[in-house]
Parts: sequence; structure tokens; C-alpha cells
Amino acid sequence: MEVNSSVLLQLMAALRECAKYVHRGVADQPLDEVDVGLLALAGAEKGRLKPSHAAAMLEVSFPSITRHVRALQDKSLITIAPDTDDGRSYAITLSSAGEQALRAYRDNLVARFTPAVTDWSATELATLATQVTRLAESMSSAQSSADTRRTPTSAIWWREN
Repeated sequence: MEVNSSVLLQLMAALRECAKYVHRGVADQPLDEVDVGLLALAGAEKGRLKPSHAAAMLEVSFPSITRHVRALQDKSLITIAPDTDDGRSYAITLSSAGEQALRAYRDNLVARFTPAVTDWSATELATLATQVTRLAESMSSAQSSADTRRTPTSAIWWREN
């Protein structure tokens, strides 16, 4: 398929503008993006979430995950228990307070952004969500492919052969 560069640039500009509004919408939330991701993963993994897996899934460093885990634990939003398979690690579980905090975060987002789509039909909104999700998955896949390609040794100019 031939890509129309002007359409692609228009799409990127629109997505950038949307991202600004989303960023503003979450800026005043009591939880940040990593906190929310960690709570969501802990809820999905049901007591089997390891910090290393969370760091990889959220694309943050291990020390960053450790700090977020500690802060969320201090707020009683998660609990941790020793990992029975690996004594050096622990498993993260979403607490009932964490479930409530995650629900409140999501409810706040929905309330904040609903006015922007009140004149959209349910079908239009669902189609947009499907297409943007598809785009995000395609971008992620393309980035993963680019990240895993190795540069041939001969192309690394600073290395002597």
C-alpha cells in the first residue's frame, strides 16, 4: 500500500493534539501513569505479578517499579507476598482499596472526556476506538521490529574489525 504522507502527517498532528488533552486530563489525578499501569496489571495477574514483569510491560526501569510498588503499598493499594518460586522476588496483588482507586481513576477519565464525544454515535466511537487501537498495535509492532534488528558489525564505524 502506498502511504499518503500528507494524510499520515495530518493523523499524527491530530493524535498529538489529542495526547495533549489526555495528558492534561490525567495530570491532576492522584495516580500517575505507572501507578495506574501497575494497578491494572496487578488486577489482571491476580497475585502473580512480578516486579520484573511489570517493569517490562510498562517499559520502565526496575528501580522505578520498586519505588512505585513501595508507594502503592504505603497507600494500601497493593500488597506484596514472597514469591514461592523465587525467594529473591515477590508477587504483587491488587487490594480492594487499589481496585477502588483504579475504578475512580477510570471513572474520572470517562467523566472528563465524555463531553468531547457526546455528539458521536456509539458506532462512530467504537469504530474510532478499534482503529486507534489497531494503529497503536501496529506502531508497537513496527517499533519492536526496529528495536530487534541488529546492526551488522561492519556497519558500526567505531568498531575495528
